[in-house]
Amino acid sequence: MTAAHFFTDDVSDDTIRITGADAHHAARALRIRPGEEITVSDGRGTVVRARCADVSQSAVTADVFARDHVEQPVPAVIVFPAVPKAGKLETIVQKLTEIGIDEIRPWFAERSVVKWDASKTVAHAERLRAVAREAAMQSRRAFLPLVADPSELSELPNPTVILHEGAARALSSVLPSVIPHGVGVVVGPEGGLTDDEVERFSGLGAYPASLGASILRTETAAIVGPALVLARFGRLG
Repeated sequence: MTAAHFFTDDVSDDTIRITGADAHHAARALRIRPGEEITVSDGRGTVVRARCADVSQSAVTADVFARDHVEQPVPAVIVFPAVPKAGKLETIVQKLTEIGIDEIRPWFAERSVVKWDASKTVAHAERLRAVAREAAMQSRRAFLPLVADPSELSELPNPTVILHEGAARALSSVLPSVIPHGVGVVVGPEGGLTDDEVERFSGLGAYPASLGASILRTETAAIVGPALVLARFGRLG
């Protein structure tokens, strides 16, 4: 059985202490017992193997017996999903985390049905980060993805692709042959991107790209497109 995976801010000591909801999950749902091995990451690439010394619903204490550091993979893949209807963004964040995306930066498109006020933005962003953390534990990632609050798209990485059904070129032909430092992927909402948005992002240096003849739902395109980028540069598959 693969060891359960957790995150904590600091894994530099020889003893790791996990508290809060993670400890409760370890004791009640995973039924971890003293003597069992777990892995713990700081979310920044350092992963330790540790053996549980004490387990309760309020805290798990484990003794470290091995330590490793994972290099940050390249290129960094940053996804810009337009905020979709309720519930879909959580699924997008969950699946993007599982496949290894590095940053998720939601934004409100002209055709986004959902709009959040300031208080909802804070609450939803916190929930999305919790979803990403849970998915990173499940997929045993060494790095936690950055999940940003929704914001305007005024700057984009070079290169960035715009997933657009009207694009003349396929995604595979738009991506560079040399591995870049980072790649951005812009995904529109239900109803798609407007011509003005495509023009504006193209003015920022982004390239429209097609995923094929089929018209995908926004939550499907938001996973398939980034997965193809990861695969192109050897990070998936």
